[in-house]
Amino acid sequence: MTSRTADFLHLDRVVHLAGGGQAPPLARTLPALERYVHAKGAGLAGWRTSEAVRARVAQKVAALVGAAPDDIGFPSSVAHGASLVADAVDWRPGDNVVMERWEFPSLMNPFLAQVRHGVEVRTVAPDAGGWRASRARFAEAIDARTRVVALSHVSYLTGERHDLEAYAALARQVGALFVVDASHALGSVRVHAPVADVLLGCCYKFLLGVHGVAIACWNRARLPEWRPLLTGWHSTHEKAPFDAPGDPRPLATGQVFEPGNPAYGALYVLEESLDYLTAIGMDEVEAHTLAMSGELRARLASLGLPVMTPEGASARAGSVAVPCADAPAVRARLEDRGVLVSGDMGRVRASVHVYTSPADLATAAAAIDAAVRGADVRSAS
Repeated sequence: MTSRTADFLHLDRVVHLAGGGQAPPLARTLPALERYVHAKGAGLAGWRTSEAVRARVAQKVAALVGAAPDDIGFPSSVAHGASLVADAVDWRPGDNVVMERWEFPSLMNPFLAQVRHGVEVRTVAPDAGGWRASRARFAEAIDARTRVVALSHVSYLTGERHDLEAYAALARQVGALFVVDASHALGSVRVHAPVADVLLGCCYKFLLGVHGVAIACWNRARLPEWRPLLTGWHSTHEKAPFDAPGDPRPLATGQVFEPGNPAYGALYVLEESLDYLTAIGMDEVEAHTLAMSGELRARLASLGLPVMTPEGASARAGSVAVPCADAPAVRARLEDRGVLVSGDMGRVRASVHVYTSPADLATAAAAIDAAVRGADVRSAS
């Protein structure tokens, strides 16, 4: 893949490997926001223009993840979408949810909040001496009272990519919902949403969008009767103002994830980023991602650094993580050298994307090695 640095803002002076937290904006983000602002000032006609953008983006997301446009909704965040799912389960005392111990709070906390209903959240710890929880260990935590299996497609902490089909099978053996956070996969590697009952994902990482809108894909074929408890004007059938009040009738589409107007400005940007990635082709995006993350992992391992991310291409995506005791300080040292990474939670994480080149990796690997060795490196054993 040829260099795509010129397609992005703010990449002229840094090696940007922080896209797993905040991706650099595409240059076309600014004109997209300008179009939104003009529509915002055009009254009802402008709102209809924005609704048309929403409909187009739903079509483009559906094409990206192998779903139908009406399966797609746009909550404000993954946490918002996960909360809509968690609050709608008909919980009974003694029910349980199973997820990894280091799951991101956007997915974990909405289910932890169900403890008030007598729900147990079972968190699966990594295998001894390693960074991964085996699927067998995960399966041991699931039983007849498991109502939800929740999983990130790609771990924000370690960069491990999970086999969603295998975990879906575990959930369906006991009739549990399978809820997936695909934030670290969407826009980086292929994602097939119908494997999940609900698939969620943020848009400001590898999808190259901005904050304010997330993606929700509701598997209506498997869960035709499901609806969230929270409703609003945008997620229900229109009712004449002089009709007698009554129960709101939720829509039967992914728009139930939008109780009010979605973040239209973020959708204008998302349409541009989806068009950009589609023009490259997701097969090429994924191939480049895996080549770059594989090379970065190999470089770091060759320097003697312990690497949390699995080596095999099918078990990783766009991020590579190295454990260290003082990750924020390491991140700051790297920023001083013009290398942007994520650094917290006891590890430094470097994320590649279409703008990453082999030269970037050489610079970054040497800088990470020097910065990490200035702190205490935590052994993987």
